[in-house]
Amino acid sequence: MNDTLITVFHTASYFIIYAFFGWCLEVVYQAVEHGEFINRGFLNGPYCPIYGFGVILVCGALDPIKENIIVLYFGAVIMTTALEFITGFLLEKIFRQKWWDYTNERFNLKGYICLKFSLLWGVACLVTVRLIHPLVTAFVEKMPPKLGLILLSVILIGFLSDAVITVCAIIHIRNKLIITERISADMRKLSDAAGERIFSGVEYVMDKKTELDNKNAELRQKLDGLADKYKKLSEERDITLKRISKASPKLSVDRKAELKERLEKLKSEIMSK
Repeated sequence: MNDTLITVFHTASYFIIYAFFGWCLEVVYQAVEHGEFINRGFLNGPYCPIYGFGVILVCGALDPIKENIIVLYFGAVIMTTALEFITGFLLEKIFRQKWWDYTNERFNLKGYICLKFSLLWGVACLVTVRLIHPLVTAFVEKMPPKLGLILLSVILIGFLSDAVITVCAIIHIRNKLIITERISADMRKLSDAAGERIFSGVEYVMDKKTELDNKNAELRQKLDGLADKYKKLSEERDITLKRISKASPKLSVDRKAELKERLEKLKSEIMSK
């Protein structure tokens, strides 16, 4: 292989290795935190791409100054914090939800980043650049080129296939979220209408009984329509949605239980009048 292919091979290998290491780190953290196995990340396979990108970025930019521990540490803190902020921001814009939320942590910025984890990322990068990456580099360089290319090709094909499938599923989930938001908004309108009727005066109700009965019928008709939409939404089985909900507990992707509760409450309010 020529120098360009070797560089590409090494970079891709580092990405896969550190994406896997990052996934392992997340799984261990969740096991300690929740006492169970949770497949973290938005992909189905055992890899978290943000870790792969992060380590490549940090090692590529900071390797020349790795002997200066202080500069290396603060450089890693800045770079990983910027990566986490940009990734969190883009995911929220695309998916309309936060994939992680540091709002309850002190010194956070819009919930995307916080001081505690930024400092921890700095420590992790310090250990990686000084201790882990030299070992990974030696492993990759000693790997037979043909065997390495075969393994890397198989893994990358699986990774890209997983990414395409997951992105398509996320787009579908995003559309379902838009539908649930519309249903929720319609429920809110019906609830407001019911509330106005409940708090209207008794004399007004007696004078406008016919008009009120018509409004009741209209509200109930709209309620039946919302119930049909909810039933159709509930019947859809989405394995990716369930896995993502478990992987990112703070990500509110499945709101069917919330919609059901609001629908039943609204139904009882309207039907009782």
